Amino acid sequence: MLRFSALFLAAALLPGAAHALSMTDTLDAWRQSPAMERLQLATRFGKSFVSVNESFTAGYFVRCIDDVAGYSNAQKAKIEDALRECVASQLRMTGKGMADD
Repeated sequence: MLRFSALFLAAALLPGAAHALSMTDTLDAWRQSPAMERLQLATRFGKSFVSVNESFTAGYFVRCIDDVAGYSNAQKAKIEDALRECVASQLRMTGKGMADD
């Protein structure tokens, strides 16, 4: 029984056994996560936002969040903060989301 508990604890502490990446994780966690986890989360973002703008693909979100995560002062920011910045930035560039005057 003790051996089973030790194996379970060891498996739970393995890097691959960590929880799935979520919007509330930090950008530091984003940078340290495997590419597949980043892609899975970015795919969810793409599916959610592609109806707003066709350029909101999983690839766009991976690249954009990677860029934001690279800022030296952004490591403690959350992925959701980077997501907001990525969406706002793209909408500014395409002229969408701006008030009509």
